[in-house]
Amino acid sequence: MRPKLFATALLCVASLGCASKQVITTATHQERVQAEAALRSAENSQAPNVPEAARHLEFARQQIAEGERLVQEGEEEAAELRFRQAAADADLAAALARAVPLKAEARRTSEQLDAMRRGQP
Repeated sequence: MRPKLFATALLCVASLGCASKQVITTATHQERVQAEAALRSAENSQAPNVPEAARHLEFARQQIAEGERLVQEGEEEAAELRFRQAAADADLAAALARAVPLKAEARRTSEQLDAMRRGQP
C-alpha cells in the first residue's frame, strides 16, 4: 500500500512541476508575441524616420533577440522580462514618432507667431 501512495505522490509532484513550467512557457510566449507586435506597429509608423524613436526600435530588437536567447537557455522568467522591456521600448518608439514631429511643428508655429508679433512676415 505504501509504494502506491509514494508513487502517486511522486506523480502529483512531477505533474505540478510540469504544469508550472508550461505556465511560464505560455506566459513567456505571450510576452514575446506582444513584444513583436509592438515592434511591428512601431516599425510601420514613422519611428524608423525619427532618430530618437529609431534608437528605441533598436533597443526593442536587441531585447527580443536577448529574450529568444534566454528562452533557448531555459531562462523563461528572464526572457519574459526582456520581452516586456522590448514591448515598452517599441511603444515608446511609436509615441516618440508621434510626439517629435508635433513638437517640431509647435516650435515652427511659435516662431512664426513671434515673427508676426515683431512685424516680420
